[in-house]
Amino acid sequence: MSSPTPAGIERVARTVKGQYALLLLLDGYPYVELTARKHADYLSDLGLWKRKTHPSLARSQVRFFTVDPIGTLKELTFNR
Repeated sequence: MSSPTPAGIERVARTVKGQYALLLLLDGYPYVELTARKHADYLSDLGLWKRKTHPSLARSQVRFFTVDPIGTLKELTFNR
């Protein structure tokens, strides 16, 4: 069973209404890492982010979340 969604992630997810967003809980702090209005743009940006930024987070304690335009919040897992 997965851990509950942190309250900070739920709060920050409400700030990106009507958009797709990648959210991070990085060392206990919630961040909006990227946003996009269109799903195709989100997937493209996410692919670039995974290649450029994700490797730099290898030594951090981090959890990843995504939110869609209607507010559905899900935790993501990325392979290293």
